Amino acid sequence: MNRPQKGIEYIKSQEERSLKNVDAKISKRKEKERKKAISEGKLDPFALLGDFVFYGDSRVLHYYSYGFLDSTRVFANNGETFANTSKYNDRLKELKPKRVIMSYGVNDIYYKVGEDEKGGYPQVVRDALEEIHSIVPKATIYVCGMIPISPYGLQRLKMTENSGEFNAILKGITEEYDYVKYIDDETLSVDGLADIYAEDGYHFQSDFYPTWTQYLVSCMDN
Repeated sequence: MNRPQKGIEYIKSQEERSLKNVDAKISKRKEKERKKAISEGKLDPFALLGDFVFYGDSRVLHYYSYGFLDSTRVFANNGETFANTSKYNDRLKELKPKRVIMSYGVNDIYYKVGEDEKGGYPQVVRDALEEIHSIVPKATIYVCGMIPISPYGLQRLKMTENSGEFNAILKGITEEYDYVKYIDDETLSVDGLADIYAEDGYHFQSDFYPTWTQYLVSCMDN
């Protein structure tokens, strides 16, 4: 390769780097402005979710029971796991959202989902993601990491803490698909010691939901 060509490639690489730096700065500024607007009551974090549906278990169901989200957008119920997503196929076809958010974990671990199936739990997740994509191929699917259960909640459920291992599996699966993005929201719990939990130790207090939503939106924008 001659020197002029190398020079052109170098210039292009620097331009691309500059654009990425600019995008990162703009995103950071937007997030700062958004946080300020939300804290001042000028902006509703739930409105920022856009055209979405939210799959999940009872943790997600409380988005509706606490009055934060409309029931039509919440695809969740008590005890549900990644193995239950097909039951919402008709509603998904009707709404055709641009964003599909998914948050499971507690029941998946508790019930040992996929243990007796070929491919195990990872295949259960893949099947769910691929089926959703076949219905709404233009949507981006966001898979949230499991927010850990508090030590008290683990004791009540007679479970051991393994959210890190579970989330590593989820993250690895999401990287297999270009239409799926992983949201690492595990740190919101501060290892299960944050003041976000309801009395049972694994559901969340109502005032955590705006914080969770704001974090989700910020991750979607980046």
